[in-house]
Amino acid sequence: MQSFHCNTEEDALNYLFIGDTNRVVSKTPKNDESTRSHCIFIINMESSKPGSDIKTVASVHLVDLSGSERIKQTGVEGLLEKEAININLGLHYL
Repeated sequence: MQSFHCNTEEDALNYLFIGDTNRVVSKTPKNDESTRSHCIFIINMESSKPGSDIKTVASVHLVDLSGSERIKQTGVEGLLEKEAININLGLHYL
């Protein structure tokens, strides 16, 4: 997993776009654009009032997990079958 520091909303949106364009999708018998990867976008924010030593900290986690697949129902074979097994295993551990 890669981590990037952003100072502006525009920087964060650019990294989100880069991550989205690098996601892997494949056509399966049940879905033309089946996501073959997970995406986790974590936003950590800090704020403080001018002249104050008190900081407010918040964290937001946006998670898009690739879907669990019943291999027998989707009919995938070969590489897609191996990917589906790994996706299901990854979801199990998450």
